[in-house]
Amino acid sequence: MRSPRRTAQTSAALMVGLALVSTIAVFGASLSRSATASVDNAISADLIVSTTNNAANGNFSQTVPKAASSVPGVTASTTVYGGQFEFRSSLESLLAIGTQDLSQTVILNMTAGSVKALAAGDLFVDTTTANADRLTLGEPVRVKFALTGPQTMRIGGIYRPNALVGKYLVSQDFFVRHFQNPLPGAVLLKTDGSSGVQRAVAHALVSYPNVKVQSRAQFEASQSAQVNQLLGLVYALLTLAVLIALIGIVNTLMLSVFERTHEIGLLRAVGMKRRQVRAMIRSESVILAVFGAIVGIMIGTGLGVALVSALHSQGITNTVVPLPSLVIFLILAALLGLLAASWPARRAARLDVLAAIASD
Repeated sequence: MRSPRRTAQTSAALMVGLALVSTIAVFGASLSRSATASVDNAISADLIVSTTNNAANGNFSQTVPKAASSVPGVTASTTVYGGQFEFRSSLESLLAIGTQDLSQTVILNMTAGSVKALAAGDLFVDTTTANADRLTLGEPVRVKFALTGPQTMRIGGIYRPNALVGKYLVSQDFFVRHFQNPLPGAVLLKTDGSSGVQRAVAHALVSYPNVKVQSRAQFEASQSAQVNQLLGLVYALLTLAVLIALIGIVNTLMLSVFERTHEIGLLRAVGMKRRQVRAMIRSESVILAVFGAIVGIMIGTGLGVALVSALHSQGITNTVVPLPSLVIFLILAALLGLLAASWPARRAARLDVLAAIASD
């Protein structure tokens, strides 16, 4: 009440810090949920063979798919290739998959055309790309490959966005004819459900050190772990903003104690105890921290939801508001407010009563 502008500025600093943290919390939770959901909506395979995190590149030997598919208990396999090609004078990523067991390993929801056209050598695109480039089923398009040069391809199918497939898709047979010595990037395996198949596949591929075998649940967990690792770095940077805001609270309380020295001396003279003085200063600090945190969390949640909505076309399809995390942020803000009040409260409680009354 004595200095509302300074108090508001102090709460605003904490509000900005908590708003940023809350925005990242909503974005991170939505990104993690979307990554998990995208795997569920893209892959029906039970096992995923991919490269390890420390692999030199994203590919492995041509003999891996055969070795993995020959393991007893594996009923279907699909090899995945990746490369780049020129589409309408723009460099784009191109994915290729085997078509023989496609229906058992990959979830490809067609909106136009048939999966059979993929085996015939046609180009498939997702609905987002088709709408953006105004592509229609059966339309011829100009493409260019580094090995075979310019080509004319037919749009043979349009599918709903798929996190595994990406924007452009061709068959494995077409891909190997237009790329020099292509190497697989992943192998999707369907099993008969018997126990021990994953261990058997891993044992069969033990001679390939750059290959790992994961169940679909493990693959989803690894995707979420990568997201959380990136967000952990962002949280660490945002923590500095919150600490700076807490320093502002300490500064505000110290100025408040200095300006109210006479008032505190009078309160002590009429019977207020030291612990009551400390409680008064701490209460003010908690009020500042909680007020700033509540406003910051509300603003940050709104910004996070808006950010996720803006990135919906980029694959972040699930909006998640992590209420437990936001409540934890609020509780931590209150506790840090108590911590920030420790020094000012102790100084106020130790004021000499007569000297404080005599001060102006």
